[in-house]
Amino acid sequence: MSHRWALDHVPASRAVPGLRRLHRQLKDDGWEVTSYREGGKSKDWELYVQRDDGDDRMSFTWYPDREYFTGGASVPCAHDPEWKDGDSGLAGEDQWPPALGPAQHS
Repeated sequence: MSHRWALDHVPASRAVPGLRRLHRQLKDDGWEVTSYREGGKSKDWELYVQRDDGDDRMSFTWYPDREYFTGGASVPCAHDPEWKDGDSGLAGEDQWPPALGPAQHS
């Protein structure tokens, strides 16, 4: 599952300290920083992080010339815990939600 977002009108006074704090906090929280660039006044600022062997990823970019900030996150949505490499068919195709009991129908 992936989600992208963007914010307009983000001045340097907000974006620069925010990205620096985000960089430090994500490292402290166990994210691996795969790329970090402080672009200065004329170049874009970028932060890319991942964890869980790259299954969870996030990216953040600030464009100083447009005061435009973007971000995105990508994570695995769901998986069949019984599915293993080499199994035939799609993972989870034999999974069914638990049946509702009689008290839950009302």
